[in-house]
Amino acid sequence: MSPPTLPRPDYGIDAPGVVRTMLLVGAAGLAVWATAAAGLWPEAVAGPLASAGAVMGVWFGGLGLYMIYSSRVGKLRDRERLLDLVPWSGREAVLDVGCGRGLMLTAAARRVPDGRAVGVDIWQAVDQSGNRPEATAENARREGVADRVEVVTGDMRELPFADGSFDAVVSHWAVHNLYAAADRGRALGEMARVLKPGGRVVLADIQHHAEYAAGFTALGLVDVRRAGPAWKRVLLTALTFGGFRPDVVVGRKPG
Repeated sequence: MSPPTLPRPDYGIDAPGVVRTMLLVGAAGLAVWATAAAGLWPEAVAGPLASAGAVMGVWFGGLGLYMIYSSRVGKLRDRERLLDLVPWSGREAVLDVGCGRGLMLTAAARRVPDGRAVGVDIWQAVDQSGNRPEATAENARREGVADRVEVVTGDMRELPFADGSFDAVVSHWAVHNLYAAADRGRALGEMARVLKPGGRVVLADIQHHAEYAAGFTALGLVDVRRAGPAWKRVLLTALTFGGFRPDVVVGRKPG
């Protein structure tokens, strides 16, 4: 008898409040377009309203739908490309900073069958729908890696781990949630502190990439560079007027 099939993991919707707002504004725009096209507005304003409503509906509605696609499909593909930036041996200890429901954590755990993967978060639902440690543990079970995954509650500005605890540190769309540059700098310092000599960091985010690269360099990391696909950054930056600029910063601790 074959083993029972586990449910698919669920990594939630990123920034659910933003997605909801985008879809509502898009729906309102389409409603304005439809009512104007149906002649329910005075003739003098019907044409401009129809045009504005159509643009608003397509723009905001499209961005909201893209964010859902990114959360459900796109980020699952992106995580493997990000993890490919680390030369794995399979024995590493890896830390996922701001792990959320375990997107990077569980994929990293598959790369280290003889190692361990630790996720740390403070579990804010505003950043990701259903963000709680129980959801992360359940996704690890569904991915078949629960035996080597550990979930810890902690602040990225003061990581609860000893110096040099990890061979690799990864983070996906988390550090930008610290709004003060000083706080982001503290988080970068903590990532560098818990890295072993020779360890790698892979930080993917939607803003502040030049700041991250400069920060890691100032902390003494080497081989610091931006590693995200330029076409994606340029396209999404243009479509969101600079609000969403996905890119990746990587570096290595000397030793």
